[in-house]
Amino acid sequence: MKKVLLALLLSCGSYSFGQDLGYGKVSILDFEIEAEDKTEVHDAIYILNSENSGRRVGWLSPNSTRFFKLIHKRIRIQNEEGLAYATNQIALFQSEGGNEKINTIKGSTYNLENGKIKQSELDVNNLFEESLNEFYKTTSFTMPNVRIGSIVEFHYVIDTPFPYIDDIYLQYEIPVINLDINIQFYGRFTYDVVFNPFSNYKVQFDKTQGQNEVTTLILDSDGDDFFENDLKVDMLRMSDNDILSLNTKNVPALKKEPFSAHIDRFRAKIVISLSSVRKGIISRAKAKDISTTWEAVAKTIYDSDNFGDEIKQSRFYRKDLEEIIEPSLTDKQKIVEVLKFLKSKVKWNSKYGVYTKDGLKDAYKTGSGNVSEVNLLLVSMLREAGIEAYPVLVSSSDSETPIFPTREGFDYIVVQATYGDEKVLLDATEKYAGLNLIPLRAANWKGRLIKKDGASEWIKLTENQKSEEITLLEIALDNDSHAIGNGQKRYSNYMALRARNSNANSTEDELEKYVQNDNVGLEVSEVKLEGLEDVDSYLTLRYDVKYKNAVDNVGDKIYVTPLLYEANEENPFKLETRKLPVDLSFPVKTKTIVNIKMPEGYEVESMPENVKIMFNDNVGYYKYMSSYTNGVISTVATFDLSTSVIQPDGYVAFKKFFEAIVEKDAQKIVLKKI
Repeated sequence: MKKVLLALLLSCGSYSFGQDLGYGKVSILDFEIEAEDKTEVHDAIYILNSENSGRRVGWLSPNSTRFFKLIHKRIRIQNEEGLAYATNQIALFQSEGGNEKINTIKGSTYNLENGKIKQSELDVNNLFEESLNEFYKTTSFTMPNVRIGSIVEFHYVIDTPFPYIDDIYLQYEIPVINLDINIQFYGRFTYDVVFNPFSNYKVQFDKTQGQNEVTTLILDSDGDDFFENDLKVDMLRMSDNDILSLNTKNVPALKKEPFSAHIDRFRAKIVISLSSVRKGIISRAKAKDISTTWEAVAKTIYDSDNFGDEIKQSRFYRKDLEEIIEPSLTDKQKIVEVLKFLKSKVKWNSKYGVYTKDGLKDAYKTGSGNVSEVNLLLVSMLREAGIEAYPVLVSSSDSETPIFPTREGFDYIVVQATYGDEKVLLDATEKYAGLNLIPLRAANWKGRLIKKDGASEWIKLTENQKSEEITLLEIALDNDSHAIGNGQKRYSNYMALRARNSNANSTEDELEKYVQNDNVGLEVSEVKLEGLEDVDSYLTLRYDVKYKNAVDNVGDKIYVTPLLYEANEENPFKLETRKLPVDLSFPVKTKTIVNIKMPEGYEVESMPENVKIMFNDNVGYYKYMSSYTNGVISTVATFDLSTSVIQPDGYVAFKKFFEAIVEKDAQKIVLKKI
């Protein structure tokens, strides 16, 4: 038996104590032990997180091989939010090929009372079982007598007929003092193993131990902003009763940082893919290749009865479609009309998945369906209307960037349609998303377009077109230091989509609060919303404003901020350094134009200088221009950022870029009395 040992004793600290971490061996030391990182307040602490998996002993028949996964966790609750760790949910896969089940489960809560430990055992008769969907059921339990300061401990074994091994988390939102991972790979099966290359908590294979082959896996960046260049990842091949063992201490918490979406992408974890399987138990038996390609994954999905065959159905909606498709329409107009019609006819039920559940006909009849049913209906209708259209498999933002080709790597579908030389992406689940503007939940990584014969290819999901916000204020200063006038905001692309979703059903009061945006002293009235339903055009808000105490009167001088309440008053990026990228979701451009009519009897003494502040060789810039003509001070401030992701090594420069913007916006125009 070969063994690959990853002895990552990164920092044993002063709290190893040599304590017994076996189940039920809770001691006073467990109530005193602290995480190595004392700069953060943690909701809870994993005193122990242990996972062991392998083949069940005693099952020798190749046709009845079963596997187990043993989970043992010991957690101390630190505060009110940490009480959530007393409730646990176990997902169990169910299929025609077999079911996962829990063999044993036990748990206890430990409280320290008057210097003694009081134990309360989990009543295993109070487990709550629920069918999550057609593939999963869950078993849930809540530990008894839990309060702040309690230690909860539970231990269970999952019995499974499936040789596939789920990703093994090494890092959580709370620190782990003792981490113990042991995986035994059964001899008939060969696996490829990697550590998540996006994680900041680095774990590497020890290439000097064992005889296992370490190869290089290359991940194609393909325009993904999160990794600009192709990634080279060490991959270990495991088989023949190999054991992968990881025993370490003081794994830091995975901390969410401001503007850091997709945090699971950066979690330290072991990713394991089944590569091949031998039919017999003899080591020389020929192995069947299980590892697959993205081409094979896409074709398997397309060939499913709940995918490709569904697209071919059209009889149930044909007459309705004929009523909206006039012969005089261009192909682009047909796409717009079909998309609009389907959105009005079938609503998304918020369920993900690449396979239909009840079928396109049922979704059309009931007016509701999952993302597959809604967007495969769109493919079918577009083709019926004579438009070239294909489904595109997507890994949503709720999912993780897949490293190995797998059907589970996709959980969402969008549509590509063609008119003339133009190719556009569509998503009928989002009411206010038009052509080439799929919702951000789908604009993740890249998509796999599937053609009619099952062939497939990668495509980009966004072209990184900028989303704009243009603000125009026409203001006059009165004798009471108030700024009175009117304004408008115009949004495009994702900025427009956000504004439409925020204001679609807003009352007049809600529209006023939306424009006011918590600006102290600002009163907004007579708000008008234009272009709500015209999703392929701008959304515009027009309104009247009164801004109290807009100026400072000092003697015979008036000091006024040129951008008024639209100035950037605070840098949103406060961390000194970052471990995670800044994710702004999409490239953005804002332009703020403020025209201020001077009060009578005053003249300009000084104005801020015009500047252009650059970030990272013109990846971003801030241009500030002020001028004075015929009693009107005009200021135009333009912010332009061509990327949506700032890597940690560029964060300090990005933070200074914003500091310079805030400093510039704070400068005053000085008016003096004539």
